[in-house]
Amino acid sequence: MKYLALFAVLCFSVTASAQDCTEELLLQKPGTWKTGIQGSINGVIPADLVKEKSVLAAIHKMENTKYNPKGCQVLYSTSYSKYPSAGDVWISDPYEYTMFILPFLCDSKSADKSKYTVAIASATNVTISANEISWLNTLYAATIHDDFRGYYKLEDRPVKKDGYYFFGEDNVNPEQEIVEYRWLITYNDALPFSYLNRREYLQLQQKRLEKSIKESPGEKEYFQKFLDNISEYLTKPDSELSQTAICMSNDEERFSGFVEEGTKGSFIAVKPNLEYYNKKLPMSSPQFFTVIYTLSQGEPVFEENIAAIKEATDFAALKNMLGE
Repeated sequence: MKYLALFAVLCFSVTASAQDCTEELLLQKPGTWKTGIQGSINGVIPADLVKEKSVLAAIHKMENTKYNPKGCQVLYSTSYSKYPSAGDVWISDPYEYTMFILPFLCDSKSADKSKYTVAIASATNVTISANEISWLNTLYAATIHDDFRGYYKLEDRPVKKDGYYFFGEDNVNPEQEIVEYRWLITYNDALPFSYLNRREYLQLQQKRLEKSIKESPGEKEYFQKFLDNISEYLTKPDSELSQTAICMSNDEERFSGFVEEGTKGSFIAVKPNLEYYNKKLPMSSPQFFTVIYTLSQGEPVFEENIAAIKEATDFAALKNMLGE
């Protein structure tokens, strides 16, 4: 009977190992970690780089010890890049840690139907950044560069959830069902940006229109009507001019009027809030973090791994790292 039982076990093992590759089987397979590009570096001095690397190493340890990938390879990379053209007066360096979720795929080229490969690319990833808000084109811990428009475009105000700021779900690619979930972790419930009021916004547009007339004198008549609209609006009482500027995206470098918050196609004008920062800290100190979960919906391997990463990403631990 012992030999019969052993024979049955061996038969089962052979049968199991010879199973055809399927997405369901691959999803249950333990995943792996792989080191990607480490240290794309621009504009960071060596002394600051050492500290920034230690911050991202701590973030990697948090993820690597709490999250066990399934059915995929996690390719993780780091970046430390501060470009002079992105800002004029810098308070803190931007740097980031990214995990790319590369699913296991059945290997159709192999005669062995149990073999699998790793995808070379994926739209599903998680990025944890210090001192930059990428969805604001990008807002850094710095003043806005002179050549830029003078403000950033925010679609909706963030919502406070569990002590952190949630910027909602953004359908970044509707055709492929790719969505982003965006979070901001800050000091003392404050924001590293502030809202422009109507007066500030109009004064910026006024300068842009005057520049356009100077560069294209033949278009003066066209631009002048918008300048006249601005001049007339600037005579309104402070109770109106001090309100937050809610503008239409198709009305930039012109001015037809402000709209109600939430109007389709509108944005809220914001700028860096330099009063937010502790300016005594070194450039390497994280003064806020953003966390972006980018998910290609409808694929179990992506959805299960993103859910597991959300569990592993400790916002409280990230908040405790601020100012270090």
